[in-house]
Amino acid sequence: MAGNLTRKNDLNIGQGTWVKIVTMAGILFLMLPLILLIVFSFNEGRTLTRWESFSLKWYKAVFSDYSLWLSLKNSLVIAIISTLITTILGTLTAILIGKYRFKGRDLFQNMLYVPVILPEIIFGVAILALFMLIKFPLGLISIICAHITFSFPFTTLIILDKVLNMPDSVEEASLDLGASKWQTFIHVGLPNIAPGVISGALFAFTLSIDDFIVTFFTAGVGSSTLPLKIYSLIKFGVTPSINAISTILIVFTFFALLFTDQLQKSELIGKKVKLTLAGVILLIVFSLVIIPLFSNQDSKLNIYNFSDYLSPEVVKDFEKKTGIEVTQDYYTNNEEMLSKLQMGVSGYDLIVPTGYMVKIMQLKGLLAPINETNIKNVKYINPKFRFLPFDPTGKYSIPYAYGFTSIVYNSDLVKDTIDSWKALWNSKYRDNILMTDNMLEVFWVANRILGQPFDTDPVKLKKALDLLLLQKPLLKKYESNTTRELMLNGDVSIAMTWNGLIARLNTADPKFKLATPKEGIPFFVDNLCIPAGAPHKENAEKFINFLIDPANSARNIAMIQYPMPNEKARALLDPSLRDNPIMFPNLTNVSALELIEDKGNFNKQIDKAWTDLMAR
Repeated sequence: MAGNLTRKNDLNIGQGTWVKIVTMAGILFLMLPLILLIVFSFNEGRTLTRWESFSLKWYKAVFSDYSLWLSLKNSLVIAIISTLITTILGTLTAILIGKYRFKGRDLFQNMLYVPVILPEIIFGVAILALFMLIKFPLGLISIICAHITFSFPFTTLIILDKVLNMPDSVEEASLDLGASKWQTFIHVGLPNIAPGVISGALFAFTLSIDDFIVTFFTAGVGSSTLPLKIYSLIKFGVTPSINAISTILIVFTFFALLFTDQLQKSELIGKKVKLTLAGVILLIVFSLVIIPLFSNQDSKLNIYNFSDYLSPEVVKDFEKKTGIEVTQDYYTNNEEMLSKLQMGVSGYDLIVPTGYMVKIMQLKGLLAPINETNIKNVKYINPKFRFLPFDPTGKYSIPYAYGFTSIVYNSDLVKDTIDSWKALWNSKYRDNILMTDNMLEVFWVANRILGQPFDTDPVKLKKALDLLLLQKPLLKKYESNTTRELMLNGDVSIAMTWNGLIARLNTADPKFKLATPKEGIPFFVDNLCIPAGAPHKENAEKFINFLIDPANSARNIAMIQYPMPNEKARALLDPSLRDNPIMFPNLTNVSALELIEDKGNFNKQIDKAWTDLMAR
C-alpha cells in the first residue's frame, strides 16, 4: 500500500520524469561540494582546481597536528555533553507541554520559537553579556551551557511533535491494565516518542558540532573547537588537511546516522549499548572535569595567537625544559583579538598584536608591563626594532616577527616590469587584481600613489577614496585570507599581500615573484605582549626569553616564514632561507619603508570611507 501511495496521489504530483530529474539534480548539487572535498583530500597538491596525484599526505598531516585534534576533541566533548543534557530537558519539556494543561502553557510554547528565529549573532552577544554580568568564566563549560540554551528549543519542538501525535488511549490502556505511571512512561510512552527523541538528539549534536558564532562569543582559554580552529587557519589559506579532517567527520557522521537508524528501528536498546553509551559519557566527563582538578594550575601558559604563527617544535621543547604546559587559542586579525579581550575574555598570558594594536591596547589598559630582568635574551633583539613609536619605552612589548606588504605576481601571466603600486590600477589586469581587505594598508597605498602622506587630513582621505573607487571595477575582490589559493589556481595574476605569504607562494612555485614598489611599502612588526591580569605572567616571560634565544628563533623563522629581528638567529638559518630575497629583501630601491600607525579618532572617518568603498 505504501508503494502505491508513493507512485500515485490525488494531485498527481511527483509522477513526471522531469520532476525526478530535477530532484536528483538538486540532490547532486547539494552533495557535489562534499564529493569534491572528499576527492581532493587525497590530492597531492594544495588546490581544488588542479589534480596532481593520489596521496595520503594530508591525512598524515592531520594525524600529526595536535592542535587540530585538540580542537576536534573539544568539539566532540561539547557536542556529546550538551546533546545529552539538551535531550533530557527537551524530552521532559515536550511531555510537560504536550500532556499537561497549565496557566501560561501557550505563551511558554510560543517562547520556544524565539531562539529559533532570532539571528544567532544576537543570541551569542546576549549570552556573552549574561556570562560577563554574573562573572561566569569562559571555557568549555560556558560553551556547553550556551549550546544547551540555543539547541534546547529545537530539540523540544521536534520531540513535541511526536508527543502530540501519540494517542492518549495508548497510555490509558496501560494504566487500566495495572501499570504504574512510571512503568507506563518507560514501556509505553518513551518507546512511542523514541524516534522524535533520537531525531532531536541528532539535531542537537549537529547544531553543536558545527556551531561557530555562539561558540566564538562564549569560548575561553583552551576551548577552541574545530570550527574556530578552521576559521583561524584561513589567514594562511585553506589546505587539503582541512579537507582530510572534514572527510573524517563526514565518515563519522555517516556511521553515526546508520547507528541512529538502527536505534530507531529497534524496539529496545540493548543492555550492552546502554553500558557502552554510559561508559563513553563517563569517560568524557572524567577527562573534562576530574583530570583538570589534579593538574598543576601554576605550570600553565595560555597563548592567544595567529594560527600557524609559532613553531610546535619550539613549544614542545619549552614544555620539556620547564614542565610548563602550553595551550594555544587562535584569532585571524588584531581587531578580533581586541574585541574578545574588551568583552572580558580573560585567562590569556601571552598575545601577539601588531604594532598599531599595541598602542591601542596600552591606552585602553589591556596590557601589563613586561619585567625585562626575566628576559635576558632581549639582548639579541635588533635595537632598530626596540622603542618604536607604538611603544617608545619598550615597556609593553618585545618584537616578535616583522614583515611588509608588497606585490606578488605570476610571471607566466604578467610580463611587464612591476615596480609601482600603479600596476594594481592597470586595466590590462582587469578581474585579475587582488587587494588586501586591510583598511589602513589599502588607504596607505592610495595615498602613496597620490604622493601625499597618510595622515589625518579629511581632504587627503577623500582624494585617496576617489582613487580607490577608480580602481574597484578592475578588482577581482578585496581579500587577504585566500590569496594563496587564488594565485595558485590562476584566478588572479597580481595581488597586494604580505611577504611571508609571498615566500610561501614562491616556495610552492618559483613563477610567483615579489615586486617592491618604488613609492614605498608599509612595514609591520608583530609583538609579544602580556595582557593585564594574566594569571601566569612569569611563565609568559620565561617563554618570551626561550623563544628569542637565537637557536629557537631560527627554528621558528623556518616554520612561520617571517623574519624575526634577531641577527644571530638569521646566521643560523639554512642558506636557502638566510639568503631568501623575499624574506630578507634588498630595499635600497624603495623610497620609504613606513610603519603604519594607529590614527586615533580619525579611524572613524577612515572606517566611514572604507564602508563607502565597500558599498559601491
